[in-house]
Amino acid sequence: MTSPEDSGEYFKTVVDRLIEEACLLLEDVLKATEASDSRAKAQKAHWTERHRLQVLLEAAVETQKSLPSTIVAPWFLAELRGTLDVVRRWQQSPYWPNIEKSLKDKDAFDHTIAMLHVAEHLEWGGHKVEIVKEGISPSPDLTLRAIGGSQDAIVIECYQPAVLRGKPSELVTKEAENIVKKSMEKAKRQIGAEIPGIIAICGYNQSSSNLRVLEEVAEKRLSITDRTSFGGFLLIKLGVTFSREGDKLSFTTTRSAEFIRNPAYFGRIDIEAKVPKDNPNLIKSELTDILTDALVSGNTKALLPKAEHGRREGVYPRRAKAIKLTVVKEPEALGRSIVHGKGEKVPPLFLSEGNVDYQCGQCGVLLAERIWKFSLSNVVIQCPLCNSYNETAILQLRDYPTVLITKGNYYFSNAVRLKAGRCLRGK
Repeated sequence: MTSPEDSGEYFKTVVDRLIEEACLLLEDVLKATEASDSRAKAQKAHWTERHRLQVLLEAAVETQKSLPSTIVAPWFLAELRGTLDVVRRWQQSPYWPNIEKSLKDKDAFDHTIAMLHVAEHLEWGGHKVEIVKEGISPSPDLTLRAIGGSQDAIVIECYQPAVLRGKPSELVTKEAENIVKKSMEKAKRQIGAEIPGIIAICGYNQSSSNLRVLEEVAEKRLSITDRTSFGGFLLIKLGVTFSREGDKLSFTTTRSAEFIRNPAYFGRIDIEAKVPKDNPNLIKSELTDILTDALVSGNTKALLPKAEHGRREGVYPRRAKAIKLTVVKEPEALGRSIVHGKGEKVPPLFLSEGNVDYQCGQCGVLLAERIWKFSLSNVVIQCPLCNSYNETAILQLRDYPTVLITKGNYYFSNAVRLKAGRCLRGK
C-alpha cells in the first residue's frame, strides 16, 4: 500500500513537470505579464486583481517548495493543468496569434481559456468552429455550423463567473441566480435576436451538487423567457481526473457538458451537448468526486457525493404560457384553412415541446399543447368540445421554413406533432 509520503514525493514530480510545461508553453505570456504582476503584488493587490496565469504558476511553485507535506491551493493546480492542456492543442491553430494576444491581457485571460475549452468540446462533437474576431460592436465568441441539413450558423458567447473558479465552495441559490441573470444579459447584448445563439457557462472543480443548483435556477429562468432565438445554456464543467495504479498517480484534464434548452427557442437547429460515444476522449468508467486537499495526504476517503452521469430531467417543472385564442364566426366554405378534431384522441390537435398552450377562446379546452408562438399562423381551429371556431394570429415569420395549408377543411384524429423552426401557415 502506498504511504502518504510516497504519494507526496510522486506528486512533487508531477508538480515539477507542470511548472516546466507552463514555462515552455506560455513563455511569451509569462514574460509579457511578469512586470505588471510584480507591481500588483508590491501593491498588495488581491489575487483576483492579478494576472490569472501568474497566480496559477505561483501556486505551483509554492507547492513545489512545500511538498511532500502540503499542497498550496490544489484547485489552482487543477486549473493550471486544464489551462496547459487546452493551450497546447490550440497553439497550432491559425487563430493562435490573436489567442496569445488575449492571454496576455489580464482582463481577458479567463474568458479566453473558457472559450478555448468550449470550442474544443464542440469540435469533439464534429462541428467546425470559428473564433469570432473582436470588433468595435458587441459580438459573440464563437460561430459554428450545424451538422447536416441546411448547416445554419449558430453563435456562442462564453462566460466564466468568478464564483465558479478558485477554491471550490458550496454554490448557494442566490449566487446561481446572479450567474444566470448576467448570462441572460450577455445573451441579449452579445448575441442579438437574428441568429440562433447559446451562452456557455464554464466552471472549474465544481461538485455535482453545485451543478444541480445552477441547472435548477437556469431552468426556472428559461421557463419565463420569450426569446425565440436564444437556444439555452451550455454548462461546461472543467476538472482533473485523479487515478492511481500501484504507487503511481496520474492527473488528466476532464470536461463534461450539460445543455439546458430554452423552451421558447424556435430555431431550425437542434442543439444538444453530447459527445459521440466512439470519441476516444470519452470517459466511460465510474467517477467519484474527491476533495483536492486530500490528495497529498493520501486520504482518498475524503469524498464528495458520488458523481452522477447525465442530468436529472425535469429539475424545474416547465410551464407553458396559456393563450386563449380569438373566437370567430364559422368561416365560409373553403374560405379559410380550418382544422377539425375527430375521435377520442383529440384535443389537443397540436403538440410539441415549446412554451405556449393555445386554449379555446370559448370553453378553455387545450387545443395546442406546448407549441411555439411562431408554430401556427392564420389557422382556424374548431374546438372538438364546444364546436366554436378559434383563429391564430397572422404572424411575420421572418425566414422560418413554412408549410402552406390551402383553404379547406382538415380533420385530425390524432394530435399533430410540430417541430421547432417550422411554421404552418393558413391561407
